[in-house]
Amino acid sequence: MPVKYHQYKKILLTTDFSEISARAVIHAISIVKKYKSKLYILHVLEPILSPAEYSWAGIQIDDIEANRQEYAEKKLMEWCETHLPEDIATRLLIRKGTAIFEILSAIKEHEIDLVVVATHGHSGLSQVFFGSTTEKILKRSPVPVLAVR
Repeated sequence: MPVKYHQYKKILLTTDFSEISARAVIHAISIVKKYKSKLYILHVLEPILSPAEYSWAGIQIDDIEANRQEYAEKKLMEWCETHLPEDIATRLLIRKGTAIFEILSAIKEHEIDLVVVATHGHSGLSQVFFGSTTEKILKRSPVPVLAVR
């Protein structure tokens, strides 16, 4: 009986624009080229402060969020130009929310077959109390995850 191989048609690559997240790119590109996949690149804008924390300063939270969105769009385009070859089919995604929830939502919404994520390799108290986004993805993803260190 012939061995069946899984076809990874849609691959999700997450980025926070760091050099660490850029390490995962070469692996994602290799898989995309092998399977002629489409690469979805996701950046999540996590909440920074609640509007109540700005109320005393007269700062408009909507303006701050619009600036963050605009900056993220520009940064994602630059990041892709720097790290990706032009011959790869890509779709850029920017979402607002908590990283793990937005990643899981993108997996479901776009019917992703594989997630490629870099791990920062943190340890210590922050890891004990909060865990890493990569660890949460590994535990909760409904699809295979390639964690690159």
